[in-house]
Formats: sequence, C-alpha cells, structure tokens
Amino acid sequence: MTAIGITLVYIISLFLIVVNVNKFMHIFQQSFYEIDEFIPAIKTTKAAKIKIYEVILLILAIISFFYPYTLILYSIMCIFTAYSTINNRPIAKKKFVYTNRVKITYTMIAIIITLSIIGVYYISSLKYISILFGVLSLYKIVSIIVMLLGNFIAQPILKLINLRYIKEAKKIMASNKNMKVIGITGSYGKTSTKNIVASLLEEKYITVMTPKSFNTTLGVVRTIREQIKPYTEVFVCEMGAARLGEIEEICNIATPDISVITSIGPQHLTSFKSMDNIIKGKFEIITNAKKKRKAILNVDNDYIRKGIELYAKDTEVINYSLNDNDCRYTVENIKMSDKGSIFDVVDKDNRITVETKLLGKHNIYNIVCAIAIAKELGMTNEEIKRGIKKIKPVEHRLELKTMGGVLALDDAFNSNPEGSKAAIETLCMFKDKYKVLVTPGMIELGDKTDELNEKFGEYASSLDYVILVGKVTTEYIKKGMENKGFKNYIVVNDLYEAFQKLQEIQISHENLLALFENDLPDSYIK
Repeated sequence: MTAIGITLVYIISLFLIVVNVNKFMHIFQQSFYEIDEFIPAIKTTKAAKIKIYEVILLILAIISFFYPYTLILYSIMCIFTAYSTINNRPIAKKKFVYTNRVKITYTMIAIIITLSIIGVYYISSLKYISILFGVLSLYKIVSIIVMLLGNFIAQPILKLINLRYIKEAKKIMASNKNMKVIGITGSYGKTSTKNIVASLLEEKYITVMTPKSFNTTLGVVRTIREQIKPYTEVFVCEMGAARLGEIEEICNIATPDISVITSIGPQHLTSFKSMDNIIKGKFEIITNAKKKRKAILNVDNDYIRKGIELYAKDTEVINYSLNDNDCRYTVENIKMSDKGSIFDVVDKDNRITVETKLLGKHNIYNIVCAIAIAKELGMTNEEIKRGIKKIKPVEHRLELKTMGGVLALDDAFNSNPEGSKAAIETLCMFKDKYKVLVTPGMIELGDKTDELNEKFGEYASSLDYVILVGKVTTEYIKKGMENKGFKNYIVVNDLYEAFQKLQEIQISHENLLALFENDLPDSYIK
C-alpha cells in the first residue's frame, strides 16, 4: 500500500476513535472529571459492551499483520463501525456541555492525534503498521486512553486559568465587605434549601445565589465573577463536596457569616470512605466560617448532632427540629394537600403560620431553616409570610406537573435514602390516586448501596405499582419489594419504555399519579 493509502486507512481509524472520545468525555463530565468515579461508570455503561462488528474489526487487524492488503477490508469495516456507532447513539438525558475544560482537553487530544498521523510516515514496515492498526481496532480502550491523556496534559493550563479566576473572585468578595454570605451544605436538601432561602430573602434584600447545581469551587467562582455586584446585600452560596477539603476550599473564597448544614448521610460514601469523614467534610463550612460564626443546623439528624459535639464548640448554634420541642425552632399543626402545605413555626414564644405551594416533609425542614436565616437577618413575620407564599416549587424536586400526558411528582434530581422515603410518603398522601413509582434506584452510597436500595424497595411496596429502570441498578429494590410480598412491578430498559408502560396503565387507571424518583446519568443505567 502507498503512504497515502496507509494514511487514509489510518485517518478512518482515528475518526472512529474521535467519535468515541466524545462519548467517553460525556461520561467523564457526568463523573465530575474524577477518574475514580469515571472507571466504575465505564464498567456499567452500555458504551463499554462489545459488539460483533468490533470483534470482526480486531480479527481483520490481526489477519492484516500476515496479509497487509487486508487493510482495505479493515478500512471498510472501520467505516461501517463508525456509522453504527454514530447511528445507534442513545439520546442523552443530560446534555454534553462544551465547557472551557472540554475545549482545552480537546485541543490537547487534537495535538496528540496530529502528531500520531505525522508519526505514521516514519513507519516503513507494513507489518509494524498492521500492529498499529491492531491496537487501533481496540478503539474503545484507545479512546479512553487518548481522552485521559488529553485531560492530563491540559491540567497545567487549566490550573493557571482557574487560579486567575479564583483571584478575581476573591478580589470581588473582599470589595463587598457589607455583603452577608449564607453558606449551605448537606448530603441532601442543600439545593432546595438554597432556592427557598434566596427566594425568601429577596423579599427584603438584593440577593444572589449560586444557580442550579453550581456548588463546586469553580461554580461558586463563576457565580461571583458574573453576578456579584457592589450593591449585592446577600450571597446564598451552595457548597458541595465529595471529598475532604472541598468545602474548605470554597469557604476560602466565600467565607460564610451564617453556615447551614441541612442533613448528613451516606451520600458520596465511595469517595469520602467513611461516615466520620463525611461529618468532618460537611462541618468544614463551620470550622472555616467567619470568627463570630453562627450555624443553623437540623438536629433531627443524628450525624449533625455528633458533628456539633466535635466541630462546633466555638459556634453559636441555632437548631431546628420537627420532633424536639426544646429546639430554637420547631413546627406544629402540619397540614398538606395537593395545593401545598400549611404549618406553624414556633420560635420560643413567637408563632408564625405560613402557607406554601411546596409538598413534602423535607420541604418543611427547608422552610424552617430559611425562616431561621431570615430572622437572623432582621426580617419581620409579615415579610417572612409574604416571602414563603411566593416560593415556587424547585424543578425536579417533588414538583407536581404533567409529563408526557401523565400527572407526575417529579423528584428526579439525585435521590437519596431520606429523600426517597419522604417522596414516597408524599405520594401516599394522595389517597384518591393510583400511585406509581418510576426509579432507577440510588448510587454513590458505598458499601451501603445494596442495603439502602433494598429498604427503598420495602418502602415502595406501599404503592400500587412500581416501574424499575435498569436491570442491574434496581436488583436490590426488587428484592426489598419481594421481601414484603409485593409483585406488582416491571423492569424496563430506559425512561422511554417507562413512559410507554405508564401510558398503558393510564388507560385503565385515569387517576394515575407517577412519582419519578432519581434520574441517574446515562452511564449508570444498565
């Protein structure tokens, strides 16, 4: 074969690799660019499954070592494989975002590929080229290696850019000395609480909050650089973490005047390694707060109570509870309906009755927390009542709406043990409905994942019907339901099939109400 012919075949092979680099980069992004989360995701993803045409491609590459002109067939097979890969891509539930990190990584990958093409011209032996094509035929492995190598090479550039952005954010925060910073963290409930707090405080103050799930260091930095102005009065900052030190890093940029821990549980147990580390990691929001620090804490949570003893000795703790009347803030006279919730919040001898469109016991916790913050910032009862009434349901968090012609409680954002139980309890409030659960289960719970999914299945057995999405991830939910003798369930491959089943059920049950609990990244559905 001529050099031009060899190069063409090589480019076809590289095209196949590029297509798959994009696919695996998407999974890497969903894994927060963490290799120790990316590798388990790859093991479960459909993208890693071996197809028959991939086996044929490898066989042709091996044959071409002995018969070089077989590379013509190899190139034809490459084209077919590339076509099949592109044509059979599933629709992603979470779109790939072309961030600066992705663009810089892709630039490094382009350089790697360009250098490899140049290198082909310096290989004179067809047998050596055949070996090279044999390696390229394992395009999924090569794609992962190329992607991770590009990410590794991009790190120094990314660090320099990020350091400049962090420096700018610190300068902006230092210039806003009178602005109050409300730091919010928790294993779950932090995003809902952040939205409720910001919505309430907007009744009186010029307020900025971290949008959506911008709870990483760079997410907070971006919010500060783009949204904090000299006239901003309150910054409500969600702080997320999957490892020790991550909240401390955020606090060094946006140091809280008031710290909030909504809950602590076995979320990200795989990366934190132990519950003690999770407690320590969450309490970094208190240990790294301003000197005259205040902390608003949910003491119905056992782990938070333990953390108070260990890490909050020099902190003014303002506690709240739905069960303990000795706390600073408690709740009485809870009433719920499909229109929302009404309840009393008691602060010592002061009682305030609030109405909200939000559903679920966990939202009551979030609202009580928001009221405690509002009180600390000097808001009156009337301002608080007006603000609470205006709060809109948070997207994908027990949001009552119509989805695909089906009435649904959308609780799809990142299910957890407490939240999933609370969501089922909320669904059970609707006595006149045919109650259906749609879920792929829970992840990132370490060695407790199977046990907690089994308990989830036991809770789910109180419903009329359950649709499980994915055969592997839902195995222990199924076991939990069967422990209770519950057989009214089906296992489907994806959400598309789930909606088909819901529409079938709705024909005989017009009063159907579906709870969508958790929406795992595509990489985990199997």
